[in-house]
Amino acid sequence: MLSIHSPTNLALEKNGIYVRSEVDNFQESWPIHTHHGTEIYFFIQGDATLLIGDVIYSPSPGDMFIFNGSVLHRINPSKETPYVRSYVNFNELFIQDVLTGEMIDKLSSLFQFPNGLLVRWDPEECEQIKELFIALRDEDEKESVGFKVMMKTYLVQMLFKIYRKTKQLYSFHTVPTHSQKQSSVRRVLHFINQNYTETFSLDELSKVLHLNKYYICHSFKEATGYTVNNYLIRKRIEEAKKMLLSTDRSVLDISEKLGFNTPVYFSRAFKQYVGISPQSYRRHSDLG
Repeated sequence: MLSIHSPTNLALEKNGIYVRSEVDNFQESWPIHTHHGTEIYFFIQGDATLLIGDVIYSPSPGDMFIFNGSVLHRINPSKETPYVRSYVNFNELFIQDVLTGEMIDKLSSLFQFPNGLLVRWDPEECEQIKELFIALRDEDEKESVGFKVMMKTYLVQMLFKIYRKTKQLYSFHTVPTHSQKQSSVRRVLHFINQNYTETFSLDELSKVLHLNKYYICHSFKEATGYTVNNYLIRKRIEEAKKMLLSTDRSVLDISEKLGFNTPVYFSRAFKQYVGISPQSYRRHSDLG
């Protein structure tokens, strides 16, 4: 089930930034989701796959992923190994008062990749990145005099390190090397993300992509943790949440636009995944 507001959204609304450093908590469910702002995700330890947009990554320690929070994403970590990561989410407004417009444009370009941007740091660089995350976390937790200014300073330092790194030859990869199975899953993801408003069966998907439908089912579930149908519904629900908050379209219109058979089915599915009805979700946002 998806909450009405994630901790990320609440923190961004309040402070413009949300940071966690070297967290190792594990949960039973890792839902596919979107959120406000942008994200810098730093993988430290574990065995996992990371879905961002149409791409499934297999992160290694020291890998950093930079993406817009509005892109559908999900981590799928193994229970067998400790899963450790740091991440920071922020709104562009948070750093606007410490940068020129030109610099903001340069740094904003890091978050324009529809499937995220992968940056690989060497061991010495990883230590520098870890120190910046710790500094951000400490300022956030202690809230000493001037802590927001300090946080902006550390965040801007991190962003410039990333920007400089991406300008080095062969230092960044928007699309990593894939196995045949990952390439197939990526094709399925791309098709769903481009056609989620349409009605199509697994047999039709199999014919369009020239892939065995049983192979699609097995490889997709293994890579993403979801069945094809479950992912499709979640994708539609995430889009519905955006439309409910950003437009005044009726539930009936949204239901038809997103390919749900009936408004009743849409409302039932929305409540199953979000916890409340579409109407309540919209009202709650208006009140907040």
